Parts: sequence; structure tokens; C-alpha cells
Amino acid sequence: MDAVKELDSLIEMMRDLLEMPGNPGYKTPEYREFHEKLTHFIFRNHLDETEEWNVIHQNLIYKSTQYMVTKEADTILLCLESLKCVLLKKTYEPFWQYIHPNIYSVAKDRFAGELYADSIEAAFKEINSRVKRLVRKCRSIESDGADLMRKCFSENNPILTITDMDTESGRNVQKGYMEMFAGAMIGIRNPKAHANQRITREDAVRKLHFASLLMYKVDQAIYNTGIIE
Repeated sequence: MDAVKELDSLIEMMRDLLEMPGNPGYKTPEYREFHEKLTHFIFRNHLDETEEWNVIHQNLIYKSTQYMVTKEADTILLCLESLKCVLLKKTYEPFWQYIHPNIYSVAKDRFAGELYADSIEAAFKEINSRVKRLVRKCRSIESDGADLMRKCFSENNPILTITDMDTESGRNVQKGYMEMFAGAMIGIRNPKAHANQRITREDAVRKLHFASLLMYKVDQAIYNTGIIE
């Protein structure tokens, strides 16, 4: 179940609690189920530092002597609806329409969870993994990272050709992309490149666009080289 649908289910559970006769207490089975599912949902989706969760946390009940009143339940419902807006905004980020499907599949959930460094690392590891499979298939060569990219996209004896290699201009383009692929492995894919750094959302978007560009170049090289992936 995706996060938005799961949150819709929690909202419905809260509404059902409101309609129960009397005030549900901490020992009420329906409330205990709601409380447990909500807590797991919040922490699993990295929403525990949001203002909405701070308010919800203050309005939940934690003691066997406590009962939920309408005011508390309404406050929780409002915050859950607000969290839904937050999730929808993350889910429908417009820039994703320009991102290569392979990058989208490994980076989107991490990005939505605000795990920006993880989303970037996953994107560039996916590039490395895909190129490694292609090189292994074409030449039975085992390599990794920057060395792999230099072997694969070499301007002298490339395994995958991005452009026409019969002209100096074409060879320069090939060399330029070889350096970009290799540089990305050294400067971005390596987790140590992110050590002691706080990756902002904006920086993550820029790097994901770069990863997408490289992945589309792999598509182009596969087509130009005439291999079957």
C-alpha cells in the first residue's frame, strides 16, 4: 500500500472512532489498532519531525485512564489531512516527469522520504550496475566505478559508443561523456563524497537530473552500438 492510501485508511479509522458510542479509551481495541498503525506509519515514512506529528502526538492518549474527546479527535483528523497534502506534494513533484525510469524507480521513494543523499547514491549506483552488466555481456570484463566508465566509454576502443566516432568532434564528445561518467562515480556515487554533508532538496534535484542525463546516454549508446540489453 502506498503512503497516501495508507494515510487515507488511517483517516477513515479515526472517523470510525469518532462515531463509536461513548468516548474510546486507551484500552479500546479499535483505538489501540489505530494508535499502533499510525505510529508505525509516521516513523516508517520519516514524518516524525513534522509539525503535524508534534500536534498529533500531544493529542493521542497513552494511559488506561484516558479517553479521547471530540476536540482531540478533530485535531488529529486535521493534522492527518495536512500530512496527506505533504505526501501528495512529494508524490507529484513535477520534475519526475523528466527523470529516466530507471532512476525514478530507485530514487523516488527515498527522495519522498527526504533521504536525499540516499536517493542520489541509489541513482548513481544504478548507473554503475547497468553499465557493469552491459560491459560484462559485451566483453566479459569485470570492472567498477570510474575505471569501468573509462573502459566502457573510451574514445579509443569503446565498448559503448555515444556518438559517431569517425570524426574528431565525435571522439571529443565520446571523451567528454566518458569523463562525466567517471567523474560521477568518483564525486557523487561514492558514499564518502556525502560524508559530513547535508544534501538539500534542491541539490538532490540537480544531481538526479544529472543521473538521468547519464542514464539516457546509456540508452543512446545501446542503440548506437546495436547490442541487446
